[in-house]
Amino acid sequence: MAKVDARFRVAVLGPGAIGGLLAALFWQKGYDVFCIGKKASVVQIARDGIYLKSKFFGDLIAHPKAHTKLNEQVDVLFITVKSPFLVNAIDRIDINCIKNSVIVPLLNGVGHCEIIRSQLGSRIAVGTIGLVEAKINRKGIICHLSNNKPHIDIASASDISEELQKKIIDAVKLAGISISVLATEEEVIWSKLVRLNAIASLTAAFQKTIGTIRSDTELRLLLKEIVEEGALVARFEGVQIEPEEIVRQIDLLPKTLKTSLQRDIQRGESSELDAITGGVIKLAKIYGVSLPVHKHVYGLIKERLASLG
Repeated sequence: MAKVDARFRVAVLGPGAIGGLLAALFWQKGYDVFCIGKKASVVQIARDGIYLKSKFFGDLIAHPKAHTKLNEQVDVLFITVKSPFLVNAIDRIDINCIKNSVIVPLLNGVGHCEIIRSQLGSRIAVGTIGLVEAKINRKGIICHLSNNKPHIDIASASDISEELQKKIIDAVKLAGISISVLATEEEVIWSKLVRLNAIASLTAAFQKTIGTIRSDTELRLLLKEIVEEGALVARFEGVQIEPEEIVRQIDLLPKTLKTSLQRDIQRGESSELDAITGGVIKLAKIYGVSLPVHKHVYGLIKERLASLG
């Protein structure tokens, strides 16, 4: 196994549930870690550290560096903010500090890579993170609820050296996260999005756990149909997804699983709705594809939000 290179510098833009989990795991292994976020989160991290409670990794308190602006050179920048906050978050990055860095966005949905490239340049390895459920509780503790290690998929259309790519892969593995390098950026996005879109959209629309949705006859039919529609759009994006395999994966998820979109919609907060459900609908419109189930579920979510005032 590769050894930790303490000179390898990792930045995390958006130290929320997922970003904080990554920062804590990298820090625990001895990497030089920078958390970039809003003043309140930076002050809390500087004062108390990042408190992680994990069924899989155990409990720990990490003490990475925390700043409101990235003003030091780093080797890799993970972007873990949610899509509604991406544009403002990018303003926290000094472009001169990432000229030789690889940017790894781990956002859900579609549309964010174009924004990142326009603002931060082309040195991107598009990523997704899955097999992970994490949330921040009222005490500010990151609760990693999964009983397995997270998994990251990446791919890049940019000219990134094999040496730097290997360092990133080694760092991720040493942090306790599995990682795969896929053939195309589109494959990375849609391999997760077809599954995530189905479970996030339905849990948000009906405010039920995935186990309840799977066991309800009518909702299970909607689940299969929304997966099929997502796979259809993926094919127009050049990615072949088998709907039956996605449903099989969803059947293996913990029955108590809730999604971050579900929680955000329940609280009436800014969400990734238009990057996930809405993003798929937008692409389908470009391709001239009809998505009746997506539109129905999207409408239900909008109605739920409207009822919250």
